[in-house]
Amino acid sequence: MAELTKLVGIVIWMFVIPFSAGLLPCALLPKEKRTPGVICLAGYLLTFAVFELTALPILLLTERGNFQLLTVLFTILMLLPAAVGLVLCGGPGGLTLPSGKPGREETVYWIIFAAILCFELYMSYTHMFFDGDDAYYVAASVITNDTGTMYRILPYTGGATSLDVRHALALFPMWIAYLARITGMHPAAITHSVLPLLMIPLSDLALYQIAKRLLKDRRPQIAAFMAAAALLQVFGNVSIYTPETFLLMRSWQGKSIFVNWIVPMVFGLFLCIAGLYRSSAEEKAAAGEKKFVWLLLVLLNLTSGLCTSMAAIMNVGLLFLCALFTGIAVHDRKVLRNTALACIPNFLYIVLLYALLK
Repeated sequence: MAELTKLVGIVIWMFVIPFSAGLLPCALLPKEKRTPGVICLAGYLLTFAVFELTALPILLLTERGNFQLLTVLFTILMLLPAAVGLVLCGGPGGLTLPSGKPGREETVYWIIFAAILCFELYMSYTHMFFDGDDAYYVAASVITNDTGTMYRILPYTGGATSLDVRHALALFPMWIAYLARITGMHPAAITHSVLPLLMIPLSDLALYQIAKRLLKDRRPQIAAFMAAAALLQVFGNVSIYTPETFLLMRSWQGKSIFVNWIVPMVFGLFLCIAGLYRSSAEEKAAAGEKKFVWLLLVLLNLTSGLCTSMAAIMNVGLLFLCALFTGIAVHDRKVLRNTALACIPNFLYIVLLYALLK
């Protein structure tokens, strides 16, 4: 019975609540564009951004990083957007499922992709890949869950320590500790067995959004792209430093999340921005979509800070580079201006990091 309770908790807090919360930003979209994939991506960006905004002040302003306070506040702050999103979108009826019968070629490619994805998830769930960073990050999640403090006990020795700025501002291990506290599952089990089941499909969803825009909704080519991407992931372990190795064997680490999810999301969003700003004939129809995309860009910036401190800095540079090329391509200065506004949270994060280091 206890194991069933943990499983139900994981399903609710890792899947149901983030997906429901994704309906809140997706209320800006017309119903036909509220697909499950878009809702899922928006929901996790909102989840991670809210966690960063909640956890960072508590970490820095409370005496020992009050984890119990974080657990209560974050739970409330996630239930609210989930409830409001369900109301604004009219519940499950407010989303649109994929339509149209796939052709034979498309079906074959999707079967190949599904088979490879299932193999990836099975291997990630059943094999606890050893990684030296676990000595710090997994131990930090365990200590936080057990003691109710955040980054005030050194994982290597168990002794008291001052706030370690290099590691402390990467708060993804604290989200793992939150899941452990709210579900009753051990942080190590969540890290190694459960999180790959989330992060690998999220990475594929980001790649799918890129493929849809690059291939102009040509469905057989999109399916072939996804099958090829999955194949490259499986055979990408040519060294311990490749993105594929990080995705499949270190899914729970912030650096892996940045490379395999944040960066593809940046490219996907700017491809979407280019399409929206290139078409002036549908200016009014695209107004809600533009707000939605820029909102996701803000959430994406906040999420990058959850990964690592360096990711927050690198993300700003990547965004401005993409904004420059996109603005030139669509001949619109608003792209660069809006990107600068979306980067304000990261600028504040970087200033805070510099102040703490000095």
